[in-house]
Amino acid sequence: MKTVIASVISLFVLLAAEAPAEEAPANLPPVAVDLWKASGGDNWSKVKEIDFNFVVEQDGKQLFSAAHRWNVAAMTDAVKWKDKEGKDHDVTANLSKPATEGEEKTAFARWVNDSYWLLAPLKIRDAGVKVEAGGPKDLNGTSVETINLSFDKVGLTPTDRYVLYIDPQTKLPKAWDYIPQSGNGLQATWEKFQNFGGLNLATEHNFNGKSIKLTDIKVVTQ
Repeated sequence: MKTVIASVISLFVLLAAEAPAEEAPANLPPVAVDLWKASGGDNWSKVKEIDFNFVVEQDGKQLFSAAHRWNVAAMTDAVKWKDKEGKDHDVTANLSKPATEGEEKTAFARWVNDSYWLLAPLKIRDAGVKVEAGGPKDLNGTSVETINLSFDKVGLTPTDRYVLYIDPQTKLPKAWDYIPQSGNGLQATWEKFQNFGGLNLATEHNFNGKSIKLTDIKVVTQ
């Protein structure tokens, strides 16, 4: 699990500091525009705060959890977590000017990783993200549309790629492939979508016998 989380952090540490854009641009392929809109992109400008817990489980046992209180307007995130030594941490990360050392750096890294599992479909417009329609593919016997994500000189591992598998009915992701340059990738599900303050968010991801659950989500709007 540490490898998976670290991979996402390293890729998006520069991208995720930006809030999701408020309008879908004309140069996105139609399948990506549909994804952004179905995920609640038109409502992002109304969001002021997002609270959520990021929980990792395996075989019914909790491996890790972090609680977030993200003040979107102020660009801060108050993060609480327990490290592997059992020490509790309660740190507020400055998202507009990330720390480069200490607990504040760790808190920022947690926000980058955890919020991306929550909001990735809303961040396809971030600067440096290349979005291409991948065409129809088979996912577990079902035909779905795909979106290929790559990156233009951003993040710490800009050669990594993602493939999003999009449900043609809901326009929301059913799964994604993480494809690092090393080749040690994975496929994770996107499931159990719920609407929070106009945002349609997946609350569970499953892969390799593990689960990431986003719990106690609260989206505060204007």
